[in-house]
Amino acid sequence: MGERRFYWLKLYVDFFNSKRIKKLRSIAGGDTYTIIYLKMLLKALQSDGYLHYEGVLDTFAEELAMDLDENDDDVKITIQYLIQVGLLETNDQTAYRLTYLDDAIGSESASAKRVRDFREREKKNVALQCNADVTQMKRYCNVDIEKDIEIDKEKEIEDKKKEKEICSEPTASSPIAKLILKDGSVYEVTQDEVNNLKNLYRGANVEKELRHMEGWCSKNPEKRKTRKGIGRFITNWLSHADESKETGSAWEDIK
Repeated sequence: MGERRFYWLKLYVDFFNSKRIKKLRSIAGGDTYTIIYLKMLLKALQSDGYLHYEGVLDTFAEELAMDLDENDDDVKITIQYLIQVGLLETNDQTAYRLTYLDDAIGSESASAKRVRDFREREKKNVALQCNADVTQMKRYCNVDIEKDIEIDKEKEIEDKKKEKEICSEPTASSPIAKLILKDGSVYEVTQDEVNNLKNLYRGANVEKELRHMEGWCSKNPEKRKTRKGIGRFITNWLSHADESKETGSAWEDIK
């Protein structure tokens, strides 16, 4: 069993001032929907910002409502709104990504927390037990725990390496390519989509063409596609590559 980790949600100071949250709260029952959204964020912390539909109930909304102890209809309305404004994304209706959590997840290992708590206790004990000068106080606090801190730092690095190795293993919902859209958001092409595209365009090197698409979207901000039009952009690109039957890409032809 791996070491326990602690997670927290970093809520930015302008969270309730954002237009999307203000609009959500302005809807009839909006405060309830906002609470549901916050509960969704907290639930997704330990799964890298994703909520998963396991198929236990008929719909994702019903299953999530049961997990959150909320009303089915309220959860359904909240999900619909979040998808509409880009705060919730899904490609296959089984994995749902909360985009706000991309930079808002904080965590630490249990060992790091123990060291931090231990240092706080030691500082308080020293302050109560003696009136030593600042230099003596620092020496007292540091000598006994420096070795433990170094050991825990090394363990923390190893834990992060293991987590990275686990996260790097591709899954059906893992993003294979990330295409920047016109509004600055990102469209992620998953392994499932790549497999479907391979079946449709057997004459094209799909992964290679997707890498070219990433570069094209990055270098041509004025020509980037909307979320609604990105699907047609991908299929047009691969269709051209498939028809050409060449090892080169459609880089210069699709604009």
